[in-house]
Amino acid sequence: MAKKGREARITRTIARVRGERPSAALRKRALTSGTGEDGAMRVKSKWRRRKDKERARVEARGDASTPHGYDGSQGTLLIGEGNGSFGLALATLFGGDATRLVVTTALTARASVRAYGESFCDTVEALEQSGASVAYGVACETLASEKARLALRERIGGSAFDRVAFHFPDAGCGRVGTLSVRAQRNLLTDYLEHAPKLLKATGELRVTMRTSEPYAAWNVEALAAKAGLAFKARVEFDPAEFPGYEYTRTVWADDEDGDCSTDAEDAVTYDENEEGPNEDAVTYVFVKAVKPNGK
Repeated sequence: MAKKGREARITRTIARVRGERPSAALRKRALTSGTGEDGAMRVKSKWRRRKDKERARVEARGDASTPHGYDGSQGTLLIGEGNGSFGLALATLFGGDATRLVVTTALTARASVRAYGESFCDTVEALEQSGASVAYGVACETLASEKARLALRERIGGSAFDRVAFHFPDAGCGRVGTLSVRAQRNLLTDYLEHAPKLLKATGELRVTMRTSEPYAAWNVEALAAKAGLAFKARVEFDPAEFPGYEYTRTVWADDEDGDCSTDAEDAVTYDENEEGPNEDAVTYVFVKAVKPNGK
């Protein structure tokens, strides 16, 4: 069979050089073997698919100086930043030059200070000194507004972003129960459907979360596919790679009884004892899916 395959490739090459059209039998063999009439592979081999996945993981992971491939020269938008410490960690990794970094929180400036204390003011000051921009009152559902998206892009000169990231999404409705799962999935759906509109054609959308229960029930990969996104990679998330990053979870006033109607202004405390990210935390990397017509 291998000998026949080599003979077929040689015959196709000779025909191509002579400007002749291969026979019907050769064209049929080319199609069934996964190659075109010019001998080019039409279908990726398992080896090639495996190498492509590994390349995507390496690209998403980045080098030692820029974990997860973050780059200060690229436009980066952080959604749901809470205390802002991840944004400040990136600014530090960027050498204090974070002019293309936009950090957002769903809270107002006043509510953020009430939730995270005076240290939040210090974080914002450090971010702004690095050239980063801080935007308040930006929730995932806010991204549905074209006006809101334009305002965010204007913060980096009007261009689209290279990366949009959301770390440890939390709808503030507890972690267990049907209502909680529905609320968390709705939050992710808003993000996955609207945030890509802020991205360049080659940009990446990222979600960092734990993979154990109850988080696995949120089924982020299925939600991303439904939103028209393509899976690129899944990279282990190690908080230690981001200097100064502190995981905090906002405790909403009605979090204990699962009431999701609390206003953001009432999110005034955070739980220092909340179990933070551990070895099961990963970053999912998605890209805009390429349509069959290539558009």
